[in-house]
Amino acid sequence: MVKSTLINGVPEHLVPWYKQFWPWFIISLPATVVVAGLVTVYIAFDNADSLVADDYYKQGLAINGNIKMQTNASTYGYAALLKRMPDNRLFLKFDNATPDTETLSLKWVHPGDSEKDFVMILNRQLDGSFQNKSENDFSGRWYLQLSADSDWLIKSEISSGITTVHLTPRIN
Repeated sequence: MVKSTLINGVPEHLVPWYKQFWPWFIISLPATVVVAGLVTVYIAFDNADSLVADDYYKQGLAINGNIKMQTNASTYGYAALLKRMPDNRLFLKFDNATPDTETLSLKWVHPGDSEKDFVMILNRQLDGSFQNKSENDFSGRWYLQLSADSDWLIKSEISSGITTVHLTPRIN
């Protein structure tokens, strides 16, 4: 005679499958993998990297224009000192030659997240410097692009903790 195991006082062979432990344990393994896969897909789409530009071909063609603009800044003798004040005010003063403009555009480019990029307009003050205040977060590493129009461009970079950076034209 075959000995039958009892589950809650009922022989095992009479208990429906859905009331037993092992079928649910076996089903739970692939179900867990499916749920983990769906969570992974959600995370991947929600936090997609923005490191690759959509218009990389156009950006590649524009490199020569960028080099020309940086060469122009060097030819004009533009170099400036940028100070970041504790109250998030930016102070920019040119060393020698100063562009004849009332505003400058300072683009902040985050190296890892293009959604954090922003542009600040610096206004000329009576003493010849350019200033503006920003509510943006300056923490981390940033690439800077200073220009007044499409004629010249100065590039540099700044990191957290650094309050002063010297902007000089470099041809990359």
